Order: sequence, then structure tokens, then C-alpha cells
Amino acid sequence: MIGRSFPQSAILLPALVLLLAQAFSALAQEEEQYPEGTEGGHKLAAELRNMRPENALWSGDLKIQAHGPNGRTTTIIPASGQAITGDAEWRVVYTAGPTNGVPAEKLTVIHTLDGTNRYEYARAPAPTAPLGEAKPLVGADADIPLAGSDFWLSDLGFEFYHWPDQRLLKPQMRRGRPCYVLDSGNPNVKPGGYSKVVSFIDRETGGPIQAEAYGTDGKLLKEFALGKFRKVNGKWELKRMEIDNDRTDSRTVLEFDLDDTPAAK
Repeated sequence: MIGRSFPQSAILLPALVLLLAQAFSALAQEEEQYPEGTEGGHKLAAELRNMRPENALWSGDLKIQAHGPNGRTTTIIPASGQAITGDAEWRVVYTAGPTNGVPAEKLTVIHTLDGTNRYEYARAPAPTAPLGEAKPLVGADADIPLAGSDFWLSDLGFEFYHWPDQRLLKPQMRRGRPCYVLDSGNPNVKPGGYSKVVSFIDRETGGPIQAEAYGTDGKLLKEFALGKFRKVNGKWELKRMEIDNDRTDSRTVLEFDLDDTPAAK
């Protein structure tokens, strides 16, 4: 299953969800068994790292809800993405802005089979200025927000599946559904970073239910959840997902314009 492409009917999902929902869907369909502990955790994390999307385009909006001097505010930033698949590597490109005084940003996540993620990140110096030169980032250097949102660049690359500590825990129930539970531990956590990320996966449908990121103090830092779905031609398409930051009491919602998303060439 290593290196398998996702079905064409799933390309309307952004890569962030493709690498979870469709990967686990394929795993669930094959009914593979993963033993609890490090063996099962490493096996599952390896499968996830090596799942690649088909060429795809998507568009939507980042809605950032935060506390400002005049109370709670919402900033809406247009966002788009593209997945470009090659033989040895695949790239996922995210673009946000410019709007509402927020400069444009562009992130390219470069994935390789059983290799380290590479990030290329560019940000315009001002809302009316063009993008600056892309800078290379690796690992924890990508723990910075995209367009001021609660999504880190490393979140979009699923950097935690590359950490050396991976354990499959006992199955749990989440939102009334039985789930696989993958505990990804970070042995080299930096101040402000994630010490571990726990992913909850629906064992029947293969869809991600929830992911929880914990800080260096062991307390919940962020929570990722999926929102509205619709079923088209037997495949689930995601309309909305969100990430909550427990430390800043902020929330970022990513909504997808599925009806307007052009087909990839």
C-alpha cells in the first residue's frame, strides 16, 4: 500500500484532510490489524507518511476568531491549495490572502517516501506587496502560524507522524464512535511546541474524528476537529474543519467551496 494514490472522487478535499481521511479509509477497507504499542504505532505512522494525494485543486476561506481590543473579532482570509504528485516526491501548496490588512503567504510542503518533510515558506512584506523569496524550513522551524491562524505550517505537513515515538493505544470511543488512537510523542520538544499529538480515527469509516496536541506542560494546547460532511458518489467530502487553541482562546475555521473547486489537470 506504500505510495498508493487517493481515488479521483476524493480530490475536492484539501491535502490536510486527504492525508488523514483517505489514508485511513484505505487502511480500514483493507482491514489491516495494528497491534497496540510501538510496533502498531510505527506501522500506522509509516503508512500515513507515505500516503499521497492525486493531483488536485481546492479553494475556501480561513476564518480566524480571536480576542481583540474591541472584543471578539473574525478575520476572513481566502485560501487555496494544490497537490502535485511525482514519482519520488509530492508537493502540497497552500496560499492565503492577501486581505483585510493581512499579507499574502505561500507554503509548499514537500513529502518524500520514508523521508523528512521539507517546507518552503514565503510571505509578502505588506498586504499590497508581492510574495517575498521562499525560505526553506525543516522540522520545528515550521512551528509558525499560517496567515496568523491557529494552523502551524508543521500542522499542514503532519510533522508529528515523523517523530520517532509512535504508539498505538487501546481503542477508545469519541463522539459515539469506536476509534483507533495513535499517540505521537516528541522527544525533542522546544518551548511552545507540542510534546505529543493524539489522533482519534473512526475504525469503521476510516475518517478522523479528532486530534489533540499537548504542550510541554502536558496540558491540552490545540484541538483539531472535523465539521460538516456531505456524501457524493459514495465518498465523503469535508465542508468544514476547525482548530481551537486552548491557550489563546482563539479558533480557526477552514471552510471549503466544494461546488466551485475546479478540477485538477
